[in-house]
Amino acid sequence: MKRLLLSLALVAGCCVTAVAGTYNYLTLVSSTVEQSFALKTVKRITFSGSDLVVTTVDGTETHLSLSTLNRLSFTETATAVRGLAAERSQLCIQAGQLVADGQGVLLLFNANGQVVRQQFVSNQRAEMNLNDLPRGLYIAKLGNRTLKILH
Repeated sequence: MKRLLLSLALVAGCCVTAVAGTYNYLTLVSSTVEQSFALKTVKRITFSGSDLVVTTVDGTETHLSLSTLNRLSFTETATAVRGLAAERSQLCIQAGQLVADGQGVLLLFNANGQVVRQQFVSNQRAEMNLNDLPRGLYIAKLGNRTLKILH
């Protein structure tokens, strides 16, 4: 009987390890944005005030308001568009504004792939108002960083 229980525990432990090993991405979904992070780039997940904060190994912090958070999940594949972790630019949505920190040309594409807005960002925080755009799916891009926006 002891051997049977030990064998079952060993098999269960192996199965849990195999399942846990398939999670490669952290995906955050809010009412306005969906972001996926490769788990190997996530250093920590913390809370600051009313925000969930994801800090990556390169020191980049992504803040997402808990009041708009719909889902946090771990998945095998990325479900959202997200740029490279090594990129120092930052994109997020705050109060109907697309906020970009970094350097380069900030592009906003509609679901058909057409550029609907563009703005030059030069090592400072830039904001792009989204409130006057029609409802729909948009992709923001700054350097190698991309963000899927559900507006």
